[in-house]
Amino acid sequence: MQTTRLRRRLTQELGDAALAELTITRLGDDIVDRLTTAAGDLETSPLLSYRPNRHAPDGIDSLWILAFGNRRDGAGEPLTPGPVNVALARSAATFLADHPMPVIAQWEVAEALDSLGVGGAIPVGPDVGDDGTAIYLSTAGVFEKGRRLAAEAGIGPGRVGVIAHADHAGRCLLTAAAAGIDAVVPEGIVLPADYDDRSDQPWTRARDAFIPVDLMARTELG
Repeated sequence: MQTTRLRRRLTQELGDAALAELTITRLGDDIVDRLTTAAGDLETSPLLSYRPNRHAPDGIDSLWILAFGNRRDGAGEPLTPGPVNVALARSAATFLADHPMPVIAQWEVAEALDSLGVGGAIPVGPDVGDDGTAIYLSTAGVFEKGRRLAAEAGIGPGRVGVIAHADHAGRCLLTAAAAGIDAVVPEGIVLPADYDDRSDQPWTRARDAFIPVDLMARTELG
């Protein structure tokens, strides 16, 4: 019964019954049980939302942009933002033209913003281990490190406007709330929904790869 209700809710949120069915299969019984327990009311729980409510830009104090994948042109080559992060940067640039405010952005988007002539973003990059390799920065890690870097620059987050991939935005808001950050998606923002099949992060190459990973992460936010 719970699985049926979860399938119905995911079909509604994702707009794709086949993807909802595939996602449940890929999650497996244990994760489905954890997810339904964490969500509580499967019909209304924000834990399962992929259509976050929008809010007017008035009253938003800072803009936070979370990256989605990146590109590596070949083995040993440096990472580049990739097309999805460029699309995120373009959405941000359009918004900032009418609503200037402090910007905290993952490095991929900050780099893309620079290439568009929009400077001044506080870049949030991964930490580096003792062996010189980058340490993966989770969504929660972006908010934690971004808040620290903003504070060092004398910026309080206030009400945060979030720009993220369309399928990632819901979890971004949940993660911000868990960190005690008041976060919303601004009205009028176009959230990119395309996937990059050449992304260096396999789970961001296709929707059917991302949604199960995203929902597994959401079980920790219930």
